[in-house]
Amino acid sequence: MAQTSIPKDQKTLKQWANILGYSGTIPFISLAVILLLDASSTTPAASGPAASGLAASALHLYGAIILSFLGGLHWGRIACNPDIKPSDKWFLIYSVIPSLMGWSSYLLSDIWQGAALMLIAGFIISYVIDIRFIRLGAWQSWMKPLRTDLTLIACVSLTVLLLH
Repeated sequence: MAQTSIPKDQKTLKQWANILGYSGTIPFISLAVILLLDASSTTPAASGPAASGLAASALHLYGAIILSFLGGLHWGRIACNPDIKPSDKWFLIYSVIPSLMGWSSYLLSDIWQGAALMLIAGFIISYVIDIRFIRLGAWQSWMKPLRTDLTLIACVSLTVLLLH
């Protein structure tokens, strides 16, 4: 089966999206590793629980920020599209939900151990919605593997936070 060729400008855009997208996983991965190392340590680290608490808080906050970004993708999609329909208002409404989920989960993180579940749920819901747009052709097809990988990395990292 012959592969369809991607125009050069699309290849460049895809490369930049991959570079920037995977770079954005650095805080997820590094903070999750810090939490894992802290949990597996038999002796208290030199910086102790303060470093672990800071890493947990930073990971939760970063997850909330990135979840907000995912909602913003839909706001931008509608704002830039001249062919919108009245029913697209639902996507504008949806687009603020991830940021509200992230903000709420961060606020609750000091009093509810499961607050990271809100972030994980938000990432999964955003992924399902975004994959639908990819299948409908509203977004580039190269977004699917990127969104899949980035969502998996975010959810695994946030699971480490949840279990910490």
